[in-house]
Amino acid sequence: MSDTSSAPSDATAQEPLWLRFIYMIAYALLAHVAFSLALFLGVVQLVVILATKEKNEELRGFSRNLVQYVGECLSFVIFAREEKPFPLGKFPVVTPSTE
Repeated sequence: MSDTSSAPSDATAQEPLWLRFIYMIAYALLAHVAFSLALFLGVVQLVVILATKEKNEELRGFSRNLVQYVGECLSFVIFAREEKPFPLGKFPVVTPSTE
């Protein structure tokens, strides 16, 4: 007699742990690249501000989305979320603040 009602329902139980490990390595690498890109974009924004005395809002918005993406990747790596980030999931969109 088997009891199917006690089967785990989270995503980790549905995919092998070794596959999750592969995803974790891939997302850690993607987070590293995205973090490095965010640092580079910070320097680019500084140059833009020095040249024009104004922030580039498109660059600012993309940088916020990129930072959110790094957070999603790290959340997946530390098992804080089960949904896979971009490119297997959606790329995050952060709503602009009213600064």
